[in-house]
Amino acid sequence: MKIFFENYADDLLVETESPLEGSLEQAIEIFHNLPDYDGSYIGFVNRDGNTIQISKYDRFLFLVEIPIYNEQGSYSILFTYYQVKQLIENIYKGFDPYNIQGLKFEYYVKENATK
Repeated sequence: MKIFFENYADDLLVETESPLEGSLEQAIEIFHNLPDYDGSYIGFVNRDGNTIQISKYDRFLFLVEIPIYNEQGSYSILFTYYQVKQLIENIYKGFDPYNIQGLKFEYYVKENATK
């Protein structure tokens, strides 16, 4: 499994375009050490080439996203810490992230918020 992440608090970065091979234990440690407040994230590229990105959404929830760049959107769902940890373990076992129950597709915002 390939991992990419950014931890702003510790100034650590593995770019999305250049993910590195990583073990389940490394992935759980990176996820566990993400700060709660600053937009840090972790992502995975599985053996099928699918990208899954996880970032802090609010105090208790994480946003799990599967970007679909050619459709200008992503599938997403909100998970708790323990749901994300279980998801990471399942992804390492070969689980297809498109089988996550409750995924919703949303297009990226294309308009400016102000004029």
